[in-house]
Amino acid sequence: MNWWFALVLIVASTSNAGPVRRWALVAGENRGIGGDETLRYAESDAQRMRDALVEVGGVAPGDVVLLKGVRADSLREALTALKARLAKEATPTDRLTLYLSGHAGDGVLHLDDSELPLAELVDFVKQAPVEVGVLIVDACRSGSMTRLKGLKPISAAPVKVEASGLQGRVLISASGADEYAQESDALKGSTFTHHFVTGLRGAADTSRDGRVTLDEVYAWAWSRTIESTFGSRGGVQRPSFKVDLSGNGPLVLSEPGVVGGRLVIGVDAPGRWLVVNADTQTIFAELDKPAGPLTLAVPPGGYRLQLKADSSVLEREVTVPTTGDVVVSGGDLERASLKTIALKGAPASSVTISAGATVASGIVNGVSIQPGAELRFRANNDFAWMLDELTLALLARDGRSVASGFRQTEFELRFGVAHRFFISRLSLSLGLELGPILALQNDLPDRAARTSLGLTGDVQLEGRLPIIRPVELYVLLTGGGAVVKKSAGVVPVPRVAGSAGVALTF
Repeated sequence: MNWWFALVLIVASTSNAGPVRRWALVAGENRGIGGDETLRYAESDAQRMRDALVEVGGVAPGDVVLLKGVRADSLREALTALKARLAKEATPTDRLTLYLSGHAGDGVLHLDDSELPLAELVDFVKQAPVEVGVLIVDACRSGSMTRLKGLKPISAAPVKVEASGLQGRVLISASGADEYAQESDALKGSTFTHHFVTGLRGAADTSRDGRVTLDEVYAWAWSRTIESTFGSRGGVQRPSFKVDLSGNGPLVLSEPGVVGGRLVIGVDAPGRWLVVNADTQTIFAELDKPAGPLTLAVPPGGYRLQLKADSSVLEREVTVPTTGDVVVSGGDLERASLKTIALKGAPASSVTISAGATVASGIVNGVSIQPGAELRFRANNDFAWMLDELTLALLARDGRSVASGFRQTEFELRFGVAHRFFISRLSLSLGLELGPILALQNDLPDRAARTSLGLTGDVQLEGRLPIIRPVELYVLLTGGGAVVKKSAGVVPVPRVAGSAGVALTF
């Protein structure tokens, strides 16, 4: 991959007089040209960058332009409008950030069947009447699970964007020449952009002064990107860095220490952490926290923090206020089910045992409803395709005919497969179950007791709601049928059932 596929270009002068106003244009396009596969996260990466610039980067909402889904002509129009506004309102002390995410190749952006040379973006930054200009281009092409971004490596010499005319510059490439840049389904975004944004929000603030400098965020994103892509099928991704700045002092890119609501990880020991949005169940940040506390500027709302500890996971749910800090210490953490962890998109193993009451429609004439009980075992792991749950169920039901008074007792052994997904704290599974059914009939008028063996199968939908770990409440609905022996022979009979009870997940 060419070095410019993810380029950060910062143009700086020595002037620091007057108030600093920050401007931004952020754009993402999932569609490329020709054989480019449609991306999944280019536009959402743009949204994350926009939010970080507004929340911790000092950009006022009215001074940022966000474009989701953009062609070359519409991007040029937006740049022209921004150029006119900068000429009218900007001062020499202002700062500008441009961020674009999408496909690229041969020195041009691929934007929904249109092309825009990267040189045009460099020229725009070079001519902008601001003190500091930032250009971030994150070009990508989708794959599966870990997506490969941009074009395949080429044997020809890389096409470079000429930037030698700029005075004072920093270049940060998300990947080296002829390397893949990658994105992750678990992170739901570009690997480099995820770590860069997380760093801006405070993870890279190693000095703990509430400000994130260029040196800090680059060091953070560089090491995390290499670690995240080490062993991936796209190869190791190594960001590169070049700087030529005039003036003194660090270049501050964000100030998470001055925002209203913050999440403080007060655990001194280093460790691997996940910060998961409680509403969307998506990873907000994945990080290896160094020794000492760490502060993240995050939007207000609910979050689940997870710390990998040996073979288990420690967890706590918190609510970040609009103003003020919420602090998580080691004593606050709880042991959590490994199933709830989304590290790198790989489901962790868990075993669930549940017991409860069940009721089903009858499968013989005269018995309309059969109450009973069930015992169910579930194993969760990444088995095959979308199947991440295996089930084994033991059921016993009993019903009596109102008309003739005979009694039918049933025992079922079911084997099943399912896929489990999450909606906030509620987990749902959808799957299939199949197994034998043993029916015993007693109190038959003028007949001896009878025993028969059949087959049952159904589609099942289960919902589980955690109460206090490892305790969960569950409701299970099934619909299908059974093949049983009747006086008319072996016939299929439709059946619906419902169960409710308590589950324990380990």
